[in-house]
Amino acid sequence: MNSKHQSGATMWSWLTILVMVGFLGMQAFQVVPIYFEHRVVRAALQDVVDSREFAEMTNKSIMRSISSRMTINNVRSIDSKAFKAMRDRTGDKYILVKYDVKVPIMSNLSAVVEFNEEIRKTR
Repeated sequence: MNSKHQSGATMWSWLTILVMVGFLGMQAFQVVPIYFEHRVVRAALQDVVDSREFAEMTNKSIMRSISSRMTINNVRSIDSKAFKAMRDRTGDKYILVKYDVKVPIMSNLSAVVEFNEEIRKTR
């Protein structure tokens, strides 16, 4: 084979690709834990909503139960104001979860992940 006619990626193109993959990997390491933490939060809230006494619980006792579950699961980054016990038109209770998490990317650039969902009884 003649080396003048060979084609392929040069050192600079490989370096560019590695830098881009490294940057995206670094961002994934910052954002993915936020989604794992939200899964823990959602599971804890679902346990509260699915409990037998949820329909008779007061808002204060619901918030106390949520707070204790957040402490047990070591979730400290979410304010208790992010959770609200609500009722729909039929009178069924549910918990509204609304919060956002800001992750610094570099310098003054940040990523914001917003969560807004209703946790309703499944059983």
